[in-house]
Amino acid sequence: MNKFNIIDWVKNLFRVDPVTSYIQQARLEASSQQYIDATKLNLTAIFASKLAILTVAESGAEIVGDNQRAELISEGMSFIWGKARKWTELAFGSGGVLLIPYVSGGKIYTDIVPQDRLVINRVNGDDLRAITVLADETRMKDKTYFRWANYELEDSGALTITNRATNDSGAPVPLTSLTEWAGIPEEIRVSGVEHLPLAYIKSPTNNRRGSAMYGVPVTFGCDEKIAEINECLADIRLEYKLKRPMVGVDPILFDIKSGRRHLPVTGLFMPMSPGGLDGTGKLWEVYDPAIRDSAYYTRLQHLYEELEKQVGTSRGILTEPTSRGATATEIKAGLYDTYAIISDMRSIIEAALDRLAYAMDVLANMYSLAPAGDFELSFDWSYSMIESSQESFQQLVTAAQSGAVEPAEIRQYIFPDETMEEAQARCAEIKTAKASAASLLLEQSLAEERGI
Repeated sequence: MNKFNIIDWVKNLFRVDPVTSYIQQARLEASSQQYIDATKLNLTAIFASKLAILTVAESGAEIVGDNQRAELISEGMSFIWGKARKWTELAFGSGGVLLIPYVSGGKIYTDIVPQDRLVINRVNGDDLRAITVLADETRMKDKTYFRWANYELEDSGALTITNRATNDSGAPVPLTSLTEWAGIPEEIRVSGVEHLPLAYIKSPTNNRRGSAMYGVPVTFGCDEKIAEINECLADIRLEYKLKRPMVGVDPILFDIKSGRRHLPVTGLFMPMSPGGLDGTGKLWEVYDPAIRDSAYYTRLQHLYEELEKQVGTSRGILTEPTSRGATATEIKAGLYDTYAIISDMRSIIEAALDRLAYAMDVLANMYSLAPAGDFELSFDWSYSMIESSQESFQQLVTAAQSGAVEPAEIRQYIFPDETMEEAQARCAEIKTAKASAASLLLEQSLAEERGI
């Protein structure tokens, strides 16, 4: 399938007039291909992977609520959070990603869809109101089939979801013709909806244009610098390849005229000037130039530093990180640029997953999966990249001594897998055990004094 024709396919299938232009679609496709290119060193993928790890590692998102609806959505949210690194990296690397929930077997799952499969038909400010998504593709009998989902939300709150299937030539085919799509309804209507039932996570990188409908990769605008780095790496490879030592020998040692070779044909020995090398009478001489790796790698490190600055990160993505210091303030100062990007992405994720939880709630109502109930989405972000664990622990101890925090909060810092209730219960057990031990020691001491 030629994805540059995706807009034409959408127009023909759903009779809509997308606001996505052909130029925008071409840029989306180019960004996606650049990110997934595995044929060479992919600097965009390296930045995306590193930033995704820093964003979501040791962090969590959970649904809080004591009812069946909260349990249902919590299960669905746990499913997609388990893939958080994947879709965060995809957002950084390609510019954006859609999280689209669906129902299967009475449970809610979520598809991860790259933004080059998204065609925007109508917006209200930054809020998507009508879109078409290439939701899935499959092969059967040497043919490729595509499933399309068209979402349209009216101002009245009426939502219409239309599903269609096509073959690889763009001709419509029945959804029932493919087993995995046979149970998908062609059209779904529901009222009282505030937002499209999906989440759109875009890279925080500035696209340098007025329109912000689509996100751009984290290395947007860095093509020239990336090309310089690839050129330098190619020069380094060539330098090592051409460096092979060589022994120049007088042809007499080959004894070519008699058809015999006294020296092996390995490429190491090369015939040189007859009658002695350079008129010196020598029959051989070694040529073994030094590799200019120091100069090349100095330039490469300089280019890496320039790319990090252009992307907007601190040192430590491609280069060695600077000394992190001992205090939280020093650590944060050394990593502030990277932390700023991470903080922006976390804010985007919070807003997007809030929309996703809402979308799951809408699906739960549509399919009557669980009785309605209140729930809240909470996040537990890790700050290990900008914190000194020793300093943070000492702050908690000092705060506990002044009564500002509970001992359970100190325990939970040491054992983060425990809930607050579990930490409080364990602290109570320890306090009781200590009191019992102290009472026993006091009794023994009094008994000794009495001579018992």
